[in-house]
This record gives sequence, C-alpha cells and structure tokens, in this order.
Amino acid sequence: MTGASLTTFSAFSAFAAAEELERALGCPFDPDTGMSLARGVRADDLEAEPTAAYEAAWAAGLHEHLVPVAEGGRLGSFESLLAVVRAASRRELAVSVGFGSTLLATAPVWTWGDDTQRRRVAELALGRAWGTAGISEEAAGSDLLATATRAAPMGEGFVLNGKKWLVGNGRRSSFATVLAASDPSFGLFLIDFEAVGGDAVRRLPKVPTHGLRGHDLSGFVLDDCRVGAGAVIGRPGRGIEMVTGMLQFTRTLVGGSSLGAADTALRIALRHARGRMLYGEPALALAPVRSLLARAFADLLIAECTGLAAARALDVARQRMALWSAVAKYVVPALCVDAVNACGEVLSARAYLREGVADGAFQKLVRDVAITPVFEGTQLVQLDTVRAQLVSGARRRAGAQRAEVPLPLLFGFGEPVTPVAPRDQRPSLTYGAADEVVDLLDEAVAALGDDQELFSLGHTLLKVRDETRETLRGLGTARTTETYKAARRHCLVHAGACCLHTWLRRRDALGGLAADRAWLSVALRRVVERLGFPAGPDREAEDRLVRRLEDLDDDDRAFSLVPLRLAPQYRGSAPGRI
Repeated sequence: MTGASLTTFSAFSAFAAAEELERALGCPFDPDTGMSLARGVRADDLEAEPTAAYEAAWAAGLHEHLVPVAEGGRLGSFESLLAVVRAASRRELAVSVGFGSTLLATAPVWTWGDDTQRRRVAELALGRAWGTAGISEEAAGSDLLATATRAAPMGEGFVLNGKKWLVGNGRRSSFATVLAASDPSFGLFLIDFEAVGGDAVRRLPKVPTHGLRGHDLSGFVLDDCRVGAGAVIGRPGRGIEMVTGMLQFTRTLVGGSSLGAADTALRIALRHARGRMLYGEPALALAPVRSLLARAFADLLIAECTGLAAARALDVARQRMALWSAVAKYVVPALCVDAVNACGEVLSARAYLREGVADGAFQKLVRDVAITPVFEGTQLVQLDTVRAQLVSGARRRAGAQRAEVPLPLLFGFGEPVTPVAPRDQRPSLTYGAADEVVDLLDEAVAALGDDQELFSLGHTLLKVRDETRETLRGLGTARTTETYKAARRHCLVHAGACCLHTWLRRRDALGGLAADRAWLSVALRRVVERLGFPAGPDREAEDRLVRRLEDLDDDDRAFSLVPLRLAPQYRGSAPGRI
C-alpha cells in the first residue's frame, strides 16, 4: 500500500479494529496460521470443531468486540463490528457464526438488561464464555407466537420448561437468553447455566449439517429450571418485542460473514485464473472468465454498500432498522452467494475437488456460505418483514418527515461515531415511514445528469420504486405473490440506491476503486438486470474491475471500496499457487 493510501486509511477509524485483527490472525492461505483455510478443511472433513481457529480468534480478542465499550469491551460501533466479522469470516465461517450466536444472546442484555445482568454477561463474554439465544423451537419455526416453552411464576421467581432446538452454541454455552410464554405475555429470560446447575438443563446432540460442520448447532431442554426474578430481561411481557429488536442487530451483521466468504472465494478464483494456462495463455485472458470475475466483484460491492449502510444505521439511524435490517439481510447474503457461485464457474471442475486449489477450501466455503441467507430468518421471512413495514409505512407516509437522517452521515463510511451504548437508543418496531435511502433517490439520479448512461440506469430504479409503491398501496396487507415480488423489488432498488449514494457521498474520501466509475457501471447493471430489465454489458468497465482485482490482491488489500489493509498474503513458492 502506498503512503498516500495509508494516510487516507488513517481517517477511517471504524475499520482500525479489522486491520488489527487481520495482523493478529495472519493470512488464511498460510497453512501454519491458527485460522488457515487448510486447517479448516481438515476439521471440516472430520466434522470437528475448528479448535485451533477458536483459540486464534480468542487470542486476537475477537470476543471483546461483542461487548460494548460502556460494558468494558471493544464494541465501539456496529460499522466496526461488521468489518471485524468480515475479517474473521475470510478465514472460517464457523468461528464468526459461533461468535454471532453469542452476540444474539447478549444483544437484549446490552439493550434492555439491568446493571446486574449487564455486568454478569460482560464478565462471561469477556471470559471467553459462549452464549446462546434460546428462541427457535422445532414446531414453531419463525412463528414466535407459537413458542411452547413456558415460564410459570413460582415464589419469588419462575420455573421454565421447554425445548429449544437449532440454536447456535446450544451444547457449549454458559448462558442463554430464552423466549418463553409467561404472564402477562411472552417474556425474555437470562439463564446462567452454571448457577441453575443440576438436571435443570439437558443438552441436545449437535445436528449434522452439510455446511458449517464445525459450528455447534444443537439445542437444550429446560426441565423445571428455576430462576429468580432477576432473570427477567426488560419489562415483563415484552419478549417478542425484544427478540424482534435484537434481530435488527444480528441480521445486519450476518452480512459480514457473507462478505468475508465472498472475498476469499473471489481471491481463490482470481489467483487460479491468473495461474491456470489455457490455450497458451492464462485463463484470466479469456473474456468469459473476466466477465464472471467482474460481475462477481460487482455483486460483492453492491452487497458491501448495502451492508455498510445498514451497519452504520445501527449507529446513527436505529429508528429505520425495522426496515433496513430486513432489506440488508435479504440482499447481502444472497448477492454474496451469487458471487461465490460465479467463482465456482471460474474454477470449473476444481471447485469440486477436496485438494489442490487453496487446499480444497472452495468446496467447504460454498457449503458454509449457503446457510447465511437462512440465518436470522429466511429470505421469505425477510420479504414478509419488508412487505409488512412498507404497507404500514404507506399509511403513514403523508405525515412522515422525508429526510430526518442526513445522507452524508449515513454514508460517511469510516468516520467515527459516538461509542455504542445500545440501551440509550432502543430499536423501534417500525421504521417511521421515512426511508431516506430510497426517498432521496431522485436527487441522486439527478446528480448523474451529465453521465447519460448511469442516469438511464438510475432512472430505471426510480421507475421501479414508484411502481412498487403503487403495487403495495393497491394490494394492502394481503400476503400474495405480488406483494412478495414488490418487496423483492424494493430490496433491489434499495441496494442500487446504496451504490449511488456511496458514489456521490464517499468516492472522493475513499479514493482508489471507490472513485472509479467502472464499479458503479457494472453494479447498477447487475441490479437492473435482477429487476428484469435489459442493461447490456459494459465490457470496458468489466475489464477495469478485473484489473482492480489484480491490483488489490497484489497490494494485500481487501476486495472492497474501503482501502482496508489485509495481513501479508501467503502465496507459496510458485507463481499463482494459493
């Protein structure tokens, strides 16, 4: 990285923790590091926990980023946490998902817990204890109202009975936040497993999975589990409201796992294409290969813009997250999965081998990343949330403030924010009917007036936005195929708008790739094509994106609009070897 780039990056304090983690963990392509791809493949083959990877993550302080600064940890912003999760996920998704399950357990405590609860959970998390969120049940699925676990009043406390299944860290967790039916309604309870002891908690076996084989996806049974009155988190009867609020944090941060996996997949495919000789020249010289890589990179960048805006909104615009977190959860993992699949096309037969290219890590990565669209609610669940929020917002739109959140603040990626204190700004159940990202798309498109090609692409987004609003107004609250299609179109328009706002608000500060029109040209085309409109390829822009990929890889930088320095990259002894 050049001196100028280093100077530029120094202004982006939100990403300093990710750079520090990169240095501490070392290159994932180096087989001798604790979180190496090679070690991950070996553990995956045995369906064993990646113990060395967990130890490396703890030694690097990854768990400290789950605890807010106000509670003695290092969580200073959710934008920073997204970058940290992305760095860990470049190496081993089982690790980032395991820590994510602990975050899901701690989030309601940071937001609604009392002083005693926050101190105890901070002590546990900083002491490397796993947490689990006891929300999911086999019969209930995503229907929280069907929760069968019951917390009955008894003396000065409660006795809990029920079974939680398909929960992260279910077997190894030291504490849990548990949703249970109670009086006056559903409540959320903090259970310290060591404190309850005895036979009150029975751990269930790990559930075999195709991907994330090293993650503890299991469950537990509560059998006359007695807890005191101090176990109640927040106000009694507000359990479902709290679960809905805490998912706004975790479904946004799942995107960090997807982005990290896509970065590694793209790096594997790029290096293979540079070193693989076909028809007397590197495979990278072939136009179809270059196009696949460019489009995969563009998908990653669309996902990044959407994910960064949502993570930053957790810091500066939490009142919008009832909508924006669901949009980000729908968009980011799906685009990253598409990018990984495109990389598989570049690798061709080698994508299916369990040896050779990147120590056979690609086939593991494909299986691991496939679950990210399902975590924290499936794609259909997200679309239902988006649909419901937009229908509710349409009724309130006339009286809503149009631009309460300044776009320069929302898209000021990397700029410092006040350290997180979740209890000071609790999640809202609705987004307030004002959606600055999409509402202010008109001004963003107008700013492209001198660039007729980009202006035309942006105008398509505006057309779809307006048609989608009319559709939702006409169909109302019905769960029809048309309303879900409208919700999907809204998500894609939001993603395109995030790209445009990033280009207009942040390209000069970020510099480098971010200031290159090529990424925006290909990215908008990818969005417009997904909306069902012919966009036509920009071959020159695609070639520029591939050259950018090569430069970023050679310079040990993330495949990102943010000039993030990676750990020095291990490339083996031969050119092109990974």
